[in-house]
Amino acid sequence: MSVQVNDDMSARLDHLNSQVDLIADELRAQRESREKWSSLVETLQPVTRGAMDMATAELDELSENVTFDDATEFLRTLARSLPQLNALMSQLDGLSQLAAMLSSLSGPAMAKATDALQVADDKGYFAFARQGGAIADRVVTEFSEEDVAALGNNIVTILNAVKEMTQPEVMGMVKRTAITMQEGEDEHLDPPSMFKLVKSMRQPQTRRGLARVLAMLDTVGEEHLPEPLGNHQPTPTTAQPK
Repeated sequence: MSVQVNDDMSARLDHLNSQVDLIADELRAQRESREKWSSLVETLQPVTRGAMDMATAELDELSENVTFDDATEFLRTLARSLPQLNALMSQLDGLSQLAAMLSSLSGPAMAKATDALQVADDKGYFAFARQGGAIADRVVTEFSEEDVAALGNNIVTILNAVKEMTQPEVMGMVKRTAITMQEGEDEHLDPPSMFKLVKSMRQPQTRRGLARVLAMLDTVGEEHLPEPLGNHQPTPTTAQPK
């Protein structure tokens, strides 16, 4: 019986010792924590004192221009403006999303524009523009202001003449004349005899050509200028060679 009592007392003493050790460890940890906080307070005390001194000096300077009532009114205005500020922030969010969308689209758009410019360069548009600029520069340097004014006064007549010259029958005649002259240049032809010239007068196309040349000479020899080509109605020839 006494042995059992001694074992029980020994177990209780061991438990008591373990509890005392835990209490001692807790007290030791609390002491170390207090020491750390004390060291931190000592370290931050000069910094805090300097910050307080700076804040006090700034508030002293600010108090000359801003009063407590001004600060209170500013806070009230800020509180009343919170809905507007919230709406503004929502708009800024929408603008940010739009900017992100445009940024994502700018890459393909820039690539497409670059491809289009490359195709235009390959076709010669830029070279044509450069040569056109050179032509414009020559026109500006070669023509005076009076020449440009005269061109402006006669531009309608010039355009009407160009329009008449570009008619299909006129262009066909010019083309046939050019081909005939080119063939005459390529082949060496002896001068035709008078008999051959008289014989060619029997051909209808030769007589029509002479009639047109005579009509042109008649127009060139007129004393007064003819009406503008746009308003001129061609009159049929009274005598058509046969």
